[in-house]
Amino acid sequence: MSQAQAAGQVASQVLSLHGERVILPNTAVAEIVPYFKPEALSDAIGKSAPEWLLGMITWRGISVPLISVETIFGSRYEEQSKRSSIAIINAVGDAAGVPYFAIVTQGIPRLLQVSATTLSAIDETGDDNKAIACHVVFDGDVAIIPDMDEIEAMLKNAFSSPSKSKSKPKKKNKSKNSSKKKK
Repeated sequence: MSQAQAAGQVASQVLSLHGERVILPNTAVAEIVPYFKPEALSDAIGKSAPEWLLGMITWRGISVPLISVETIFGSRYEEQSKRSSIAIINAVGDAAGVPYFAIVTQGIPRLLQVSATTLSAIDETGDDNKAIACHVVFDGDVAIIPDMDEIEAMLKNAFSSPSKSKSKPKKKNKSKNSSKKKK
């Protein structure tokens, strides 16, 4: 492999969810740990927590929010199985005041070298979920590349203003924008 070919590749991991696959750069995944039940959210957050926020886990002495990416993407969260794991994700934007968040995965992640030749974006899917950057095809399988900035913003919103947090992600194309202000 030439140096130019290597420069065009990104070491990535394919994480399996219930019915979906997610591709993340290797650097985004801090660690994969066996699944364990999350702690309940505090009363202040828990009463108005979005349904995708499953609770908190303690990882290496840090309290980390555990989320259901399936729910964020608009699917139903399936309870954990014997094959469930937790992927600890490096938060780029310091989401919710911690440098990590966690997602429930199924099985062991698959390593993948992503390049323009191994991955192709699917044309417009009609999906207006801002948490999905795009759908792609690799080795004949379909996967989602999440918009990590959007997911981190959702986390930050859930923890900064519990009474205003929403249970579903914002849509990309809002057709109705209210320009009227109440006086």
